[in-house]
Amino acid sequence: MVRKTTAAFVVILTGTAMAGCSSFQPVTSGTTAPCVTLQNIVADYPNDFSHFRGSSSNFSSVTIYRAKEQLIKGYCEIWAWGNGDSAYTCTISAPDKNVARNLQAIATSQLAECLGPDWQTAKSVRERDNKPAGERIDFATERAELPSISLHRVENLRRHSVYLFIGSSNREPR
Repeated sequence: MVRKTTAAFVVILTGTAMAGCSSFQPVTSGTTAPCVTLQNIVADYPNDFSHFRGSSSNFSSVTIYRAKEQLIKGYCEIWAWGNGDSAYTCTISAPDKNVARNLQAIATSQLAECLGPDWQTAKSVRERDNKPAGERIDFATERAELPSISLHRVENLRRHSVYLFIGSSNREPR
């Protein structure tokens, strides 16, 4: 079911992010209907996101495409590995932990609204080298043909970011 929600879950983040640091760049959506775009991206998963692939950069084990439609303007890519796995990803840096937490909380709420009631959420702690490294929120559905979706708040030393992953659970960051 396609929801008619057109409030950009990313555009809403702008005010929250700007409150944390005056030098932080505004966060905007690259689409006028982000919920519809998200649902179309999820629906194109069986096609390896082929409808969303723009220009590419080839590496030895992966090809990275610029996403034609970007949930977060300027920050989304499609990664395609040689074995047929692919993922739609968006990553945005945050100036500090509080801004990253706010970005993640708002994006989680908006993703849940866009995905609808068939998707359940579960939180867990991210770890790196057996140390806490942020938080992850998984969105799960019983429909096996749909991709894994997760939203990560990544803490790495003094760097903070929020990372959206849509793709095969085999490639999903832990």
